[in-house]
Amino acid sequence: MRIASIIDISLVDVPGIPVTVIFTGGCNFDCPYCQNADIIPRSSGTEMPIDGIVQKCAGNLVDGFCITGGEPTIHHDLPDLLRALQSLDLHINLNTQGSVPSVLKKSLPFLDSVWFDIKAPPQIYTRVSRTSTNPWNQIAESMKLLISSDVEFWPRTTFTTSLLSADDITSIMQVLDGMGFRGTYVVQNYVASAGVRDSEKANLIVPEISEIESAKEEAPDGIRIRFEWR
Repeated sequence: MRIASIIDISLVDVPGIPVTVIFTGGCNFDCPYCQNADIIPRSSGTEMPIDGIVQKCAGNLVDGFCITGGEPTIHHDLPDLLRALQSLDLHINLNTQGSVPSVLKKSLPFLDSVWFDIKAPPQIYTRVSRTSTNPWNQIAESMKLLISSDVEFWPRTTFTTSLLSADDITSIMQVLDGMGFRGTYVVQNYVASAGVRDSEKANLIVPEISEIESAKEEAPDGIRIRFEWR
């Protein structure tokens, strides 16, 4: 597996749980607001054996692991890594955009929670993910897998006025409702961090929370929308 970096301890990636964060290299999306844009190329990172990754992560003063990227599910040995980490008997969280449901399905037995990045409503997914074809069918399959599983499913969307509107956030909630999701849906603001490509920053607008507050009134029964402005 290609590993871009490992952060020994993070207090912000999994709510209430200190974790070691493992960044895998490479992604099959090209979202303009990506905060880890330097690891989008498939060639990013360094090839590491599973036992080497686990050895590097073992012994940290943490209660879990967060595997993020990039997109971890483009690596077909992800389930092997998760199985090895599970032997340490700590919480395992995955960050994914859900585009490879076959790998996600094999990963579910080893996961405790999943941050699931829903980029947009189905009809404009290609515009936000900047993929050659619309990946929505794969995204929907992954969401259904998680909703029907015992894994904690935490859906979230990054909001920037340049790409989405309050109506788009409402549409995403309606999709979640139609799939039977009940719980909290997180909307976070785009941040023009150092990891975002300079060439993209000029076209992206850091939003005000007032731009989407109206979406709260449209939340279906059983879905709570939470804004996390950073």
